Amino acid sequence: MKYLPKLQQLKVFQQVIQSGSIRGAARAMNQSQPAVSRTLRELEQILDTQLIVRGSQGMTLTETGRAFSQRMQFILQELERAADEIQQINQYSQGSVAVGFSSLLALTIFPALASEFAAKYPQAKLHIKETQLSTLLPALREGRLDFAIGTLGPGLPIEDMVVEPLFNAPFCIIARKQHPLALATSLNQLKEASWLLPETDMGYYQQLAALLEEHGCHAGQSPIRTDSLISGLMMMLNADYLSVVGNAMATPFFLEDKLCRLPIDSLPNAQYCLVYSQKTPLTLTARRFLDLLRVHCQRFAW
Repeated sequence: MKYLPKLQQLKVFQQVIQSGSIRGAARAMNQSQPAVSRTLRELEQILDTQLIVRGSQGMTLTETGRAFSQRMQFILQELERAADEIQQINQYSQGSVAVGFSSLLALTIFPALASEFAAKYPQAKLHIKETQLSTLLPALREGRLDFAIGTLGPGLPIEDMVVEPLFNAPFCIIARKQHPLALATSLNQLKEASWLLPETDMGYYQQLAALLEEHGCHAGQSPIRTDSLISGLMMMLNADYLSVVGNAMATPFFLEDKLCRLPIDSLPNAQYCLVYSQKTPLTLTARRFLDLLRVHCQRFAW
């Protein structure tokens, strides 16, 4: 390749993909259709390949177009992050940070952490994604998240990630207070229970499902998987489902004494780790947030 693509060519190609047509891209970028078509042809000539196919059913990406678009999106996002960080360093702005984590952090350290971060950096923007780590990995790789916190386990594809242990958290089983199994003292007594678990087969809950299966509980085959706190609470309160949460989450869950913790102490602890891409250096704002996060994790009595 004699020349590399120009930034404007990448932006035009990105807009064509987002708009689904050259006409839509031209309208969105306030350019003429011939100008957008010309820029797209120039990009194809530089890459020596056809990126899109125009037909009666609209525009579709070729195989090389799909491959190039994935890397192009990463390049454009990194350029935006670089410009954002320069602004942060020059103190024109305090930037933004995007982080993902599970409900355990949302119900424990996050309120105080977010308040302290906002007090120290009032102009910074904070974007939160609440779900399991396995769901967050694609966003990490695509640069849509700065970092994530979650539990690791066999089969989790993290070879391209930096991993830093943060804390260990004990877990417990919770149920409606008048649940027929509320006084169970062993996993063997829960063989007929209905389970509601997070939407993942990896990390801590993979280890937990294997343990429950060993005791005859069929939690791994549970027909209901969700990361929604509201859905989980309703199923526990109104349909007698059991769930497993961190001990630190149990107290917020005890709404008006309607839920209880089963007296079973045989669940393993979960190790929570910080995870971020090896390819994407953390911005100044992300590093500031992370410094506060480490302090709050150390202070909290998990």
